[in-house]
Amino acid sequence: MDKRVALQRLGIILAFPLAYAYVRLILSASFDEFHIDPSQGAGHFLIAFSYPLFALLFILVNELVRRGRRGTNELSKESVFWYSMTFLTGLTAAFGPSEILSVFAMHLCAVYSVLVSNKALLGGKTSGFIIADLIDGFHVKAFAGFPNYVTDWRCFGKQRADNEAVPAPRKSRFGVVLFVISMFILLIISISLMASIDEDIALFFGNVLKGIDDYFSSINIDEFFYRFFLAIPVCFYLYGLIARTSKSDGAREKRVGAWLNRIKGKGKTASATVVYIAAGIFVALYILFFIKRLAYMLGGFVGSVPEGTLVSHYAREGFFELVGIMAVNMCVYLAIILFGNTDSEGKFALPAKILVTLLMAESIIFAIVAMSKLGLYYSIYGYTPKRILAMWGTLTLGFASFMTILTVHRSKPHIRAGIVFTAVSYVAICVLSGVLEAIS
Repeated sequence: MDKRVALQRLGIILAFPLAYAYVRLILSASFDEFHIDPSQGAGHFLIAFSYPLFALLFILVNELVRRGRRGTNELSKESVFWYSMTFLTGLTAAFGPSEILSVFAMHLCAVYSVLVSNKALLGGKTSGFIIADLIDGFHVKAFAGFPNYVTDWRCFGKQRADNEAVPAPRKSRFGVVLFVISMFILLIISISLMASIDEDIALFFGNVLKGIDDYFSSINIDEFFYRFFLAIPVCFYLYGLIARTSKSDGAREKRVGAWLNRIKGKGKTASATVVYIAAGIFVALYILFFIKRLAYMLGGFVGSVPEGTLVSHYAREGFFELVGIMAVNMCVYLAIILFGNTDSEGKFALPAKILVTLLMAESIIFAIVAMSKLGLYYSIYGYTPKRILAMWGTLTLGFASFMTILTVHRSKPHIRAGIVFTAVSYVAICVLSGVLEAIS
């Protein structure tokens, strides 16, 4: 049998188990079955790692379908990275500060890994079109690929080689089934005979059979059929995403990417004067804010607070507002690049570079002040999942501001570095959370 056909068949066969595992996982997670409680033993601990196990199964199915359709074993470094992030974000659901956030991140990484592995990104690579890429994966390709799970069963038909002169002898599938049944019966007889001789073997297989019997006794038939039928549309969706993407030659993505670039270019209608005034207002406003509140904001660095103010109140006061201001500044920058005029190479004039640099530098200062407040609060009241997530969000926005400064001065987008940092730092912060949870 041709290797590509064998891989296609395996991909189709595993598609429904993948969908059923997903339904089983998500429905169980909604009832907190996968929440880790070390006191309940290793078995329950292993159940909590169903997310990364599902991620591995998803990666396997994607690779089988991709290699079967494309006929290539090539796997880029970027594909390996996003496969790794899919697995690691699923893993962090077991010990990270937020199971829901980790599962959401696993979904994003899984879909993006399918697009990357099949070279089906709208910009040709990781770019500012990442949101459009994810919409294309989650919605367009997945639903458009619904029929693929039906049409692709053609690969189970008779395969004929072009250079085959004499038809090969037809294999009897009934004979294969009969052979397997015969071997299974003989295996049972052999095990029974060995068990009658050795008590340890009898005890081992007795425990195995008891475990199987207990499992089937615990199955809720109604629940099983509910999951089974719910897994059918999920199967069409997951396989549709993978198969549709693997069939793509990249031509459609290039057309959509070019269209998005034209749309973005049409918005550049604001004059340089308007851009300078708008950005200058934000810059000047923050300078005045720093002057007025400088002493108050530096309290987190020296570990002291204004007289008459509770430490907890001081640490919380203004933290989320500072993070919000950083997010607003990023939106200001996005508005400038979307509506502000640039030259033919997309470069900003010197005044615009200076203003954006000052704006992002102020965002970095806001990030440092916010981290000082969080550090003060943490040093007194200790670890909580929300505090570690707040630290990650602040760090990510600060890094994005730094990358924006580099982008403006080098005229080269650093969106890929920002995306990679966001993904890697999230996994790192989850690992740190797990360590802090263990030692606290």
